[in-house]
Amino acid sequence: MTENLLSQFETLPECEGIFCLSDQQKKPLYIGFAQNIKEEAGKILFDENSFLNKLKITRIEFVKSLNIDLINLLAKTVRRKKPLFNISLAEQKLYPHLKITGEKFPRLLVTRTIENDKAEYFGAFLSETGVRFLLDFLHRTFRLRSCTIAIDGKFPLPCTQFYEKKCVAPCVENICNKTDYDEIVELVRLFLRNERGKLKEFLHLKIENAAETLDFETATYWRDILLNVQNVWDNKDLQFWLDDTVDSFEIEEKKEKIYIYLVTQRGRKVLGKRIFVFEKYKAFAPEIILSRMVWQFYQFHAPKEIRVNLDFPNRRFLADVMSRRENRKIKINVVKSVDKKKITERAFGRTKFEFDLRHIKPFFSYRDVQFELKKEFNLNYLPKRIECFDVAHISGTNFVAAKAVWENGKFSVGEYEYWFLDEKNELKMLEKGIEKSFEANNILPDLVLIDGGKPQLKAALKTIEKMVVRKFIVIAAVKPPLRHNEVSQFIHENGKTFDMKPESEAMQTLVRLRDEAHDFANRIHRIQRDSSHFYEPANLLPFLSESKRNLLLQKFGSVKKLKQTAQKDLIELLGFEIGEKIFTELNMRGTKAADVKAFIVPIRFDDPNGEAKDLQPLRLTHKN
Repeated sequence: MTENLLSQFETLPECEGIFCLSDQQKKPLYIGFAQNIKEEAGKILFDENSFLNKLKITRIEFVKSLNIDLINLLAKTVRRKKPLFNISLAEQKLYPHLKITGEKFPRLLVTRTIENDKAEYFGAFLSETGVRFLLDFLHRTFRLRSCTIAIDGKFPLPCTQFYEKKCVAPCVENICNKTDYDEIVELVRLFLRNERGKLKEFLHLKIENAAETLDFETATYWRDILLNVQNVWDNKDLQFWLDDTVDSFEIEEKKEKIYIYLVTQRGRKVLGKRIFVFEKYKAFAPEIILSRMVWQFYQFHAPKEIRVNLDFPNRRFLADVMSRRENRKIKINVVKSVDKKKITERAFGRTKFEFDLRHIKPFFSYRDVQFELKKEFNLNYLPKRIECFDVAHISGTNFVAAKAVWENGKFSVGEYEYWFLDEKNELKMLEKGIEKSFEANNILPDLVLIDGGKPQLKAALKTIEKMVVRKFIVIAAVKPPLRHNEVSQFIHENGKTFDMKPESEAMQTLVRLRDEAHDFANRIHRIQRDSSHFYEPANLLPFLSESKRNLLLQKFGSVKKLKQTAQKDLIELLGFEIGEKIFTELNMRGTKAADVKAFIVPIRFDDPNGEAKDLQPLRLTHKN
């Protein structure tokens, strides 16, 4: 040990915290945690047989935990510093968590990964189906925004999410300003922390304040939130929090890997299962790896009991740290195989079987899909980017053209596009949609997929050949008669047909992309059809605020009835100046219905890098 390193060691505190050992290039080698930082670091630095002792450590840094959550501090530091000889959960798929983003107008997203960002994380939550119910409940009750657009409060009118009562519309400041939005974020925060007393106190105060000013509409709004929240708390089938659960861990060594299996139970019910796979370090015994993994896993939650099949260092210390943080007794017990309950043993067996089953099927990388696409369709290149186009309408009205994108093995949801155009023919609409896409984007696809048969393929080629000099080809996905959700064959632009092969990963990828474009087009079409009437008052009376337009609809019921309303009724509701202006404007416009397009924005419920695309909101249907 050098004099400099010894000098650093002497200054280490004898208290709880973490320490980081680095080399001469300040590269982090190892991050440890301890009840006594100096004592724990000394065990490494003065042990000649320690693997870490031989790594030419030249620098020691430390952070006292004091009032800081030691588990959270350790996990965040390991993610940030990426030490050479620590295991990390950064690449592992965790149980579902919810995060409130760090944006000016935060969003609520679901994720299975934790990042060192400005977001607040809550969880874990189980079961996974229950998380989908929870996500739907939160969005319908508190209505935080789920759009991916920049919000500054200056939009003239809200998107369709507001009219569907899924957003409070912070995009329009006179509907929901920053202060009001922050109050709702705080309510969500209290709910996710399960701080029931504070949440009820907050809502009761809002209800009383609104009632005192005779603002009964606002009082009803806050009351409805309280009732919804209370219904969830009272529903024994909706126990999202895990403080009454038991986590059982089992660790196995296989070749050069360490497998840690986790089963979470509430009574006899298995709520969740996970498998964590780590490289085996010669320097670290399995119990050390288990210790490092468990210490980081409970960054934001704790069950009532943790059971392990192998004792590990600092087990009692971890139980003490977790108990202090959660303000309740948490046990970490070593349970031998003979003592395991049958339900837990079976759950471990199923977990291992499902893991092995997943690995029986060959893994297809996106490169494999590219090579297979090239082979199946006789391409001269490997397609990296595929764009799929589709058109949705009902009885030749409300046409929508839409595009979905697959690139380098992923569906690029952020690049999906749609167009409302005035064409009255499906083929013309398809042509125009493709034209708009190619005009607006400099990046050309390597393959274009059209949802349809020969007429749609011909229409697409007609437009594309007018617009670009291309090397890519165009193919069409043909549906079998009366089975519009399936694909029976593909048609190459040269006329050759290819039968759909269910076993082909490449063709299945095209089918999934076709489904993406089809579903996207139909969703946009449905929203436009169901929501456009909300936008008629904005089209007719753009000088009014959204709140006044909404008041007119509430009072008179529809735009048609509004046009038939007497001038005196408008003046009585909104005053002489505004009422007269509305009456004049409506008479100038006449009785012809306006062609109004809904304001539809891209929405997202899962974190883009959070491995949680499958956890989309699911509406809970109540039993009678």
